[in-house]
Amino acid sequence: MRVTEITVTAGRTFNHPHETYSNLRPEVRLTATLDDTDDASDCAKALQAKAERLVEDHKNTLLQTLEQIYEQDQIDGQIANLERELTHAQQGLDRLRRQRQQLPAGDEG
Repeated sequence: MRVTEITVTAGRTFNHPHETYSNLRPEVRLTATLDDTDDASDCAKALQAKAERLVEDHKNTLLQTLEQIYEQDQIDGQIANLERELTHAQQGLDRLRRQRQQLPAGDEG
């Protein structure tokens, strides 16, 4: 028997770092065409190793990107909260200034 083509698949399933009940599964499938000088077993091992590296690299990139998105969302949420607090404080300050202006002027002796 002569092997002329090899197909390998590699995949990872892992939990989303910030969502409950959410999994991610990157997967890659590689196919190589062999010539007469190739050793099928060596080529299969090398191709599988390449597929595994690609998937692991992709997994790490996904996790890094998800972490960056999470951090940005956290910062955006804090900014929005602080903006609401500032708006509320400014409204309170304006209200108190109006009340003070409506008070009768004291005697200046």
